[in-house]
Amino acid sequence: MNIRISFGVFLIAILLPCTTIMGQSLIRDVDFSGQFFFSTEHTTGTENVNNEFFFKRGYITFRKDITERVGIRFTQDVSVDQEGDGAGDIELRLKYALVDVQFSDFGFLKNQHIEFGVVHRPWIDFEQDINDFRSQNPMFLDSNNYLSSADYGFTYFAHLGEELPGEYQDGLRSPPGRYGSFSIGIYNGGGYSRLEQNNNKLLEARLSLRLFPDRLPGLQTTVFGDYGKGNHVQSPDFRMAGGALSFESKKWAVVGEGFIGVGDGDARYLNEAGEALATMGWSIFQELKPFSFPVSLTLRYDELVDRENKQWFVHELIAGVSWVFPNRSKIILSLDQVWLQDITFSDHISTVEIITEIRF
Repeated sequence: MNIRISFGVFLIAILLPCTTIMGQSLIRDVDFSGQFFFSTEHTTGTENVNNEFFFKRGYITFRKDITERVGIRFTQDVSVDQEGDGAGDIELRLKYALVDVQFSDFGFLKNQHIEFGVVHRPWIDFEQDINDFRSQNPMFLDSNNYLSSADYGFTYFAHLGEELPGEYQDGLRSPPGRYGSFSIGIYNGGGYSRLEQNNNKLLEARLSLRLFPDRLPGLQTTVFGDYGKGNHVQSPDFRMAGGALSFESKKWAVVGEGFIGVGDGDARYLNEAGEALATMGWSIFQELKPFSFPVSLTLRYDELVDRENKQWFVHELIAGVSWVFPNRSKIILSLDQVWLQDITFSDHISTVEIITEIRF
C-alpha cells in the first residue's frame, strides 16, 4: 500500500510541473484584448427624461493560431439587458466564434482567407474600419436593423493586388490591398444576437476599389448588397443594393453611403399584410483631426425613408468632440438628436453624453 502511495506521489511530483509549464505556454500563445464603453448620459424624449451612468457595451476577445494558416477567435459581447425579467442584468453573448483559414495568393487575389462560425459580415466590418466611433453609435444600417456586423455562416475575404507600401498606409485602417478588397458570404441573416426563424439563407457581398492607389491611396469606392429573406417565420423578401465613397488620411476620414431595397435582415420593416416595405436611405460620417494634439471632431447624419408611404422613418444627427489616446481609447463628448416617425407616432429624442471607451 505504501509503495502505491509513494508511486502516486512520485507521479504527481513529475506531472504537476509539466502540466503547469504546458498551461503557461498555452496562455502565452493566446492573444487577449478588450473594449469597454461607459457613459454618463442625459436623454429627453416626448414622454420621458433619463439621466444615468451607464455601461453601454463591452467586448472581450481571445485569439490563437493553431497552425501557420489556421487561427481561432472568440469574442464575448457584454451588455446590459434592457427588457424582460432580467432587465438590468449583465448579459453575455457570442459576437465572434470562428475559425480563420488562410490561403495562398491566387493571381490578383492576395491575402485570401475564409471565416467559419459566428463571423464578420462584409459591409459593416469594412465601414467600422473607417468609422472607428462605434462607442458613439452603431453603424447606420446596423443601428436601423438592416444589417448586422456578425452572423452565423462563412465569409471569404481577399485583397485586390499586393499590399500598399508602408508609407502609403499612413492614416489608413481599411484593408490595404493596392487596388481594393472583396468580401462575400452566406449567413442565417438575423445576426449574431438572433435565433434562425426560417430555413432561408442570406447572401451578402462587398467590392471596394482603390481608384488612384499612388496619388490618393485613401480614396475608395464601394458597392455592396444583400439578397435573401428576412429573419421571420413568414420569410419576407430582403433585397438591398448600396454604394459608398470613402476617404482616409492622417487628418481626415469620411464615408458616405446610400442604399435602396425591399425589406431588411431582421424583418422589422413590414406592412400590415406582413410584406416587406420598400425603403431607401443614406448616411455620411466624418472624423476631422485639425490640431497638433489628439482631438477628433466627428459629425454624422442618417436618413431612412419609407418609399411605399412616401415618408421618412428616421433622421439622426450625431456630433462629438473626442480625445483619442494612442491605442484608440477615447473620451467623447457626444450630442445625438433623433427624429422618429411612423404612421401612428412621432418622437424627438435628444441625448447628451460623456463616453469613455477603454481598449486594452
